[in-house]
Amino acid sequence: MRNIFLILGFLSLPSLLYAGEVNSWDCNKFDGAKIIGDDGEFLGVLGPRWVTDSIFNDSSSYASSWSQNSIFNTSSDYGSSYSSLSVFNDGASSPPMIIGDSKLIGYLSIGTSWKNDRFSPYDIKYTCDWD
Repeated sequence: MRNIFLILGFLSLPSLLYAGEVNSWDCNKFDGAKIIGDDGEFLGVLGPRWVTDSIFNDSSSYASSWSQNSIFNTSSDYGSSYSSLSVFNDGASSPPMIIGDSKLIGYLSIGTSWKNDRFSPYDIKYTCDWD
């Protein structure tokens, strides 16, 4: 019986290694998805840099290093390396949610790779060619 559990655990290992990975076929579900902080604050949308509220649009306040509602402001709750609400705190307990089609897609976070519902903004940007 112990061997069966060992074998089952070994077989599930490959799925853990790729948890949270962004594939090109996932770009449609991310395109236009809203980023909402755990406190309910709107933090922009995912999408190409020409989209007005995109976090990848250099002209958007949601992509700035000075706006309190930007994940790229290292002094904000959403962009610091120590806040529990931050994308860039790999141990954050409440990173921003990614909401698409009125449902939760996952969380925007550089966090732990073993959580398959956390997606890095950099992985999304480059996989979807939104730079």
